[in-house]
Amino acid sequence: MWILAFNITHDASVTLLKNGEIVFHIQEERLTHKKYDSSPVNALRLVKKYTDVVDYCAYTFLDTENDGAVFTYCKYITQILGIKVKQFVKLSEEHHLLHALCGFVHSGFDDAAIMVMDGGGADVEEGTEVESIYTIIKPNTIDIIEKNYSGKGFIGAGQVYAGVTAYLGWDQIECGKTMGLAPYGKENSELKKMITSRGGVASLFKHDERYKGTVGVIPREYPQLKRASREDVAFRVQKDFEEYLYQFAIKTLELTGKKKLIWTGGCALNCTANFNLRKRLPDNVSLYIEPISSDCGISLGAAYFCQLISEGLKQSSRLPQLYLGAEVEYEYDLLPGETETQVTSDDVAKLIADGNIVSICQGKSESGPRALGNRSILFDPRNPKGKDIVNMVKGRESFRPFAGTVLLEHYKDWFDMGHLEESPNMMYTVDVLHPEKIPAITHIDGTCRVQTLRREQNKNYYDLISSFYKLTGVPILFNTSFNLGGDTIVETMTDALNTLRNSKIEYLFLPELNKLIQVPNH
Repeated sequence: MWILAFNITHDASVTLLKNGEIVFHIQEERLTHKKYDSSPVNALRLVKKYTDVVDYCAYTFLDTENDGAVFTYCKYITQILGIKVKQFVKLSEEHHLLHALCGFVHSGFDDAAIMVMDGGGADVEEGTEVESIYTIIKPNTIDIIEKNYSGKGFIGAGQVYAGVTAYLGWDQIECGKTMGLAPYGKENSELKKMITSRGGVASLFKHDERYKGTVGVIPREYPQLKRASREDVAFRVQKDFEEYLYQFAIKTLELTGKKKLIWTGGCALNCTANFNLRKRLPDNVSLYIEPISSDCGISLGAAYFCQLISEGLKQSSRLPQLYLGAEVEYEYDLLPGETETQVTSDDVAKLIADGNIVSICQGKSESGPRALGNRSILFDPRNPKGKDIVNMVKGRESFRPFAGTVLLEHYKDWFDMGHLEESPNMMYTVDVLHPEKIPAITHIDGTCRVQTLRREQNKNYYDLISSFYKLTGVPILFNTSFNLGGDTIVETMTDALNTLRNSKIEYLFLPELNKLIQVPNH
């Protein structure tokens, strides 16, 4: 059975399933380089590579004005692409449910409680959904335990965080920047608490007219906010959010009586809050945080919804890895002065140890916002100026931290991960045990967003880190997404080479070909 699904929201994506298995999942912005692209035209074209007939085609959107536009997409699929669709499925009011289904299937749990929180989901009669609690039992039992809606005296914690992000000068979707800035701030007694147990404090926030409906809120112009530093504002909202998330989790466990907990929705990308939550939850609670928790995961949830109604959810194990995008095609032409040579992982490890930035491109691209070794920029974590060097090369804000990838068998020697046994999807910011040895990936608060790696998850990347370990005694590489500031993560060889040609990154490693391309700095 073939299932096709797409979402017309920011972070639009397309998912294709065959007999319950993911054939591919890709975000439209990877193909257009338009951040948060909401029109999955190019991603839909990829379906033709695999099938001309689908049993179900599910589509979902948030804005009711898109209801008419969907008809155009359906015609595009059937008449322009020539794909026969046996049944279309409209999912316009199930946004949080689709987040929940995505997380539930990927968790491998048979029975769990799911908490969903974001800046705003579907607009329904009650308002805009901002947080939800579900229970799901395989194969097809779903119960809505609680929902809170913005617009009737309630402001969601995710809305507050997004509103503060906009106040600090960024797009409200770029909440990761607020998270990165927060450790530079401190407790400021003049700043009022922004989030309480009842959600955002209405007296501190007002609706932002730049955004439709009730999704956008911004802080009111109160004197204490004007006198506080940007860092202190970020610190305040992060601290409040972490406490609110913990209380939300405890409420979810109490209401459902479950010991298996799934956390998803756009707010689940807050890696610092995630680790705080894991440390505070009881030891007997199994926590799964969905890595494709932004709206790019909605098409996955929609595909699983079709599976649910047709044959039930049958997946029995956790999603093993996130390399779900398109395979890189090694068709490229080098310009005069650009060279390629045969190399081993030892050769590339030495390049990195010698202070060079090396990009890597291989296999299928990663789903979600994290680069996990298939579309990454790599550097030496020991370099004390590493953060400044790579932020400058990428054109990012100087305060923003970087992640690290560590061989799983060595993580306990380098990171205090609490009760975590691994972190393959880079969803936690954990404590660094030896910050003086890996300063390039140690944030100002002594933490690092970390990816643990098994060889079976990514053989080529694992072997490269192993070579670096043999050379330096450090089983870790500095890892950041393969893109420049303001651009999306590269998808193709053309994207990769263009990134090098427009930056000071000089090396591109193609491990599947054992090749190293050098683009001399201009």
